[in-house]
Amino acid sequence: MPKILSMVGTLLAMFVIVTPSHAVVGFSLKLGGAFVPDGSRPGAIVQTDIGPISPFAEIYKKSGITTLNAGANLLLKSPTPVLSPYAGAGAGLSRSSGQGVSSTKGMANLLVGADVKLPETVSFFGKAKYIYTFGTSAFRELAIQGGLRFYFGL
Repeated sequence: MPKILSMVGTLLAMFVIVTPSHAVVGFSLKLGGAFVPDGSRPGAIVQTDIGPISPFAEIYKKSGITTLNAGANLLLKSPTPVLSPYAGAGAGLSRSSGQGVSSTKGMANLLVGADVKLPETVSFFGKAKYIYTFGTSAFRELAIQGGLRFYFGL
């Protein structure tokens, strides 16, 4: 239950953020899948882009171990008509639980990706994300993420 509440709270926070009107023009929602090749862990991602700020929540699960990451990235985007590459860095919290043990640690990440625009208000996105989790047993992983991006606003 606490995991579900954490995820719902993060999602609500993403939609309640007060931003200046010029940032709302760039509002979008990304929904997709994720995969960590080391350990073959599947997952899912929910992310918003409000100007250059990109809050996110992602979940990975395998063999009874669940990892929930939540935080925000600062993105540098190159808007072009069809293919829009971007890069960014961010921070947040990572919570791992399973087999009667759980821990929450700080995390930092670097990412690079691109959006492939489709007609109207949808695009495909894909990115590679390096995740570093702090703590006595520092954890490093590369995640591959992709899905659909929906544009809202003016």
